[in-house]
Amino acid sequence: MILFINPSARVGIYQGLGDSLRAIEPPIWCRLLASYCQQKGIEVDILDADARGLNAEGVALDIQIRAPTLAVIVAHGQQPSASTQLMDSVITASKAIKELCPGVPVLIVGGHPAALPERTLQETGADYVCTGEGPATIASLLGYLKGKESSFLSHVPGLVYRTPAGNIARTMPAENVWNLDTEMPGGMWNLLSMDRYRAHNWHCFGLESRRPYASVHTSLNCPYQCSFCVISSPFREGDRLRSSGKDVNFYRMWSSKHAATEIQLLMEKYGVTNIKIADEMMVLNRAHVLGICDELVRRGLGDRLNLWCYARVDTLRDQALLDRMRAAGFRWVGVGIESASEHVRDGVDKADYGVKDIFEACRKIRAAGINLAANFMFGLPDDNEKSMRETLDMAFGIMPEWCNFYCTVAYPGTALYNQAVAEGWELPASWSSWSHYAYDYLPLRTKHLTAAEVLRFRDDAFQKFYKSPSYKSHILTRFGPRALVEVQEMARVPLKRKL
Repeated sequence: MILFINPSARVGIYQGLGDSLRAIEPPIWCRLLASYCQQKGIEVDILDADARGLNAEGVALDIQIRAPTLAVIVAHGQQPSASTQLMDSVITASKAIKELCPGVPVLIVGGHPAALPERTLQETGADYVCTGEGPATIASLLGYLKGKESSFLSHVPGLVYRTPAGNIARTMPAENVWNLDTEMPGGMWNLLSMDRYRAHNWHCFGLESRRPYASVHTSLNCPYQCSFCVISSPFREGDRLRSSGKDVNFYRMWSSKHAATEIQLLMEKYGVTNIKIADEMMVLNRAHVLGICDELVRRGLGDRLNLWCYARVDTLRDQALLDRMRAAGFRWVGVGIESASEHVRDGVDKADYGVKDIFEACRKIRAAGINLAANFMFGLPDDNEKSMRETLDMAFGIMPEWCNFYCTVAYPGTALYNQAVAEGWELPASWSSWSHYAYDYLPLRTKHLTAAEVLRFRDDAFQKFYKSPSYKSHILTRFGPRALVEVQEMARVPLKRKL
């Protein structure tokens, strides 16, 4: 049996926000990997330590009882950058398992491990680390452990491990999964306690409850190559195999019918209507999005759903598509705006649109009756105080229903990380320090500002925006007094900073 483990880092990453404000999301990659293995006739189970509130010792005790053939710690998190933030918890869980259950082999898989596999092997004390996406590696490794496939560990693709002499070896890359509907269908909801999950507070503004909640993928990867984004890290090896060594990010999709059927199952069997579409770029392929929307509308599900998804400014030009999304139950769209400055965005390979395009995309979202969750970044390499003020002014000008203000961090697996290492920029000392909400959070400095100056600006901007009379009035008008109270309570939670 393979046991897939979703580690918990609720306290270290979120400070006081972890208790009530953050979402508790079903472990999407545990489900996907488990479904791939189950399709091959492998017995699987999932241990969601995050939802159950288990620390490293609790995870190890659970494994001691279950005695799986292989324990797979999945370092993915609720969005791509969370993989790095999880690593302190991954390290402690792996070491606890190896101490209490030394006979159980441990494999680490995820975006961060794929970016730094050798380092991950050393830090975690695990037996193996996956260098790519995971499914083919996991199934092949189990075959090796059970003596049913190759007798040579070096023949297991996509693996980093220690040789008997103590050296670190790396095998050939593994193929990615290309027939998603049949090979990695998802589901596996029966292995989770669905009553434990809750949506983000903003996702349910104006609704009675944040429970139940679920997240699904309808596509994998993103064809764009923004220098700060880590989404492609676990897919890179498999993509290079398919493209004969070229750096191409392949965009893979489940069929529209498959995606709609999974959503329908969540609604009818588990009563879930609050659903996150976890695709890094859901609004990209028009036929794919329309196909899902048409299926949901045809099945009469749109009126009851509260869906949200991600998009880029330059993929939101089609008003008819947005109107159809709203009819299908999309009530929120998250948009990566990043900076008001085209020069700053150009420095991270994201200058495909201008200020007018940003405001027009936001207008079209609102015209469709969809709420806007806007993402802004402070501290991009070319940022100075003037450009960051312009970005904050843009946030006020757009007045999103929800607004995320992030500092720039050079996550392993990104071009920005490679640049930071090459130029000797200061990086966080511990993996938890990469977390936006952590006490010891250390963002990048810019060419003009220190890390402390960037972080101070970000935290001040958060307070200015969420405590502003204009935002309070907007929320009260759009969602009512209950949502306003939730926002005020959120803004009162202090974030202590080491810087």
